[in-house]
Amino acid sequence: MSDSRKRLLTIVLGLVILYFGGDFVLRTYVDEPLKVKQARKEQLQKKIKGKKKELAACKEAIRKLSVWEESSLPSDTEIARSLYRAWLLELVERSEFQTAHVDSGAANSRKGFYDALGFSVRGKGTLHQIVRFLFDFYRAGHLHKIQSLSLTPLGKGGGLDVIMTIEALVLPGADRKDQLSTLTSHRLSYNSLEDYGIIAQRNIFGVGGETDESRQVFLTAVTQDDGQPEIWFTLRGHDKLLKLRQGSRFEIGHFTGTVVDIFEDDVIFESVGERWLLSIGEPLADATALPPEF
Repeated sequence: MSDSRKRLLTIVLGLVILYFGGDFVLRTYVDEPLKVKQARKEQLQKKIKGKKKELAACKEAIRKLSVWEESSLPSDTEIARSLYRAWLLELVERSEFQTAHVDSGAANSRKGFYDALGFSVRGKGTLHQIVRFLFDFYRAGHLHKIQSLSLTPLGKGGGLDVIMTIEALVLPGADRKDQLSTLTSHRLSYNSLEDYGIIAQRNIFGVGGETDESRQVFLTAVTQDDGQPEIWFTLRGHDKLLKLRQGSRFEIGHFTGTVVDIFEDDVIFESVGERWLLSIGEPLADATALPPEF
């Protein structure tokens, strides 16, 4: 083999060794450390993202805590119990419950973060009175909730035996020691008690064959009196006749409405913000709701 050929083979072999050696060096000392660093970077970015979420959650918790402290009962638990019980009694009286009792229990410390005060309310009332109580309860901005509510019908008169348990919280950071919060809650969908009147317009607790009182009220006539159109409601359950004209407001049981228009065989009345159509011979409970644009 000639010297020139040997040199060529030596050069080629050197190039091969250099190529594979360089590739090994590149993968071992460049690519692999770079992959490790990239993976480490991704891990750190993931941790940073997680910490940012935790920080945002902490900020939101601090914000909520500040709001809760404004709604909390006074920081002195004994004063808080006395004031809140008096407030419940005021609600009970305003709702006109009969034979009502409001009791309270001892404070229950929850891991030192807050104290929970338990209360019970018992009395007798109608569905309308209970709706009034619940409306006032949930409109108040106290840090409280109803844990249980039991309603038991009492005979056929529409009365209900009411039993409820309530929990109210005392936060140590509350800025009041001898006063309840004066905030108004925005948990309710509607701001007017009348918007919830429809709940009490039907006797959903009827037992023993008892019927909704509005099913005993029938539109029996559309007539004229002194040239003015007039409608007659026959209250079969009470053997009474109710005569109404346009603009007249009526109350039958817990159902309230206002006569809007009187036609030859029909009447339109308004109740709890809606308009209803009733024809001669139909019971009040079968009135048809009209669309808002009517």
